Amino acid sequence: MMNRLPARFRLILILTAMLTIGSGCSRVSIVYNSADFFARQYANDYLNLADDQLTSWEPHLKAELARHRLEELPTLATFFDKLLLASRTGFDERNTACLIAQFRDLYRRHARLAVNLSVPLLADLTPTQIDALERKFRQQTREDRQDLATRDLAREKRKRAKRYVKAIEDWTGPLKDGQPELVAEVTGRMPDSEAALIDYRTRKREELLSLLRTRAEEARLQAFMTAWLVEFSDLPPTLERDGDAIGERVGELFMHLGASLDERQRERLDQRLRQLRDDLLNLQNQPRLAPLDC
Repeated sequence: MMNRLPARFRLILILTAMLTIGSGCSRVSIVYNSADFFARQYANDYLNLADDQLTSWEPHLKAELARHRLEELPTLATFFDKLLLASRTGFDERNTACLIAQFRDLYRRHARLAVNLSVPLLADLTPTQIDALERKFRQQTREDRQDLATRDLAREKRKRAKRYVKAIEDWTGPLKDGQPELVAEVTGRMPDSEAALIDYRTRKREELLSLLRTRAEEARLQAFMTAWLVEFSDLPPTLERDGDAIGERVGELFMHLGASLDERQRERLDQRLRQLRDDLLNLQNQPRLAPLDC
C-alpha cells in the first residue's frame, strides 16, 4: 500500500524523503552525504537512545548506507531516468503502470532498509525506553482519533488537492488554468482509509510492544517488522483495495496532467528530472543505471 501505512514508524525510512526534499537540484548530494547524521538524529529523537546504544549501532548504520549507495542508488537513478523518458514521449498506460510498479518496488526496498536499521535498536531498548515508546504510540493514537472524530471529509479532500498541487508545482512550476481543478477532481476520488489505517497501525504497534517486552530475539523482530512494513502480509483487504485505488488515481493523474503540460512546464519538469537522475549517478562510486524489467 502506498498511502500513509507506516507513516509514524518508518524509523529510518528517511533517504527517499530526503531525495524528495532535494528533488531535482544538486543539494541532494549534500543531503545524501549527511544521511548518517540525519538517521542518528531521527533514531535518537524517536527512541531517546543512550550514547552507548548509538555507538554500538554506528557500524550497522554505516554498513547499510554503504549498501544503499552500491545497490539502491542505481535503482533510484533508473526510476528518474524512466520518468524523464516518459515525460518526453508522453505518459501512457504502459509507461505509467511501469513507473507505479517501480515506485512500489522502491518503497519496499527502502522499507527493508528501514527495518534493517531499526531492528538492532529495537532489540536493545531498555524497559524504560519501551515504556516511553508505548506512551508515544498512545499519544499519537489519541491525537489521530481526535482528528478523525472532528475531520470534515470535504475539507480533507481540499487539503489533499492543495498538497498535490504544491508538490506538482515544485516539479513543473505554477499550474495553469484548469490544471488545479484536474488535480482536485482526480485526488477527490481517492478513497478515505484513515479510520482503517489507524486501527491497523494501532494493532501492529501493540504487537511490536509485546515482542519488545518479552525480549524477542532480533531474528523474530526482523521477521515481524519485515512482514508489517515491507511485505504487508496481514494488511486488511480494505486497505489493500484502497492502496490499489490510490495507485490507479496516481496513474490517471500522471496521464491526464502530463498531457496538459505546456512547453514551459514540460521543460522545467524535464530539467528537474534530468538533474536528479544525474545527481544520483554522480553519488555512485561507479555510476550505473539498474536494469528495469518493464
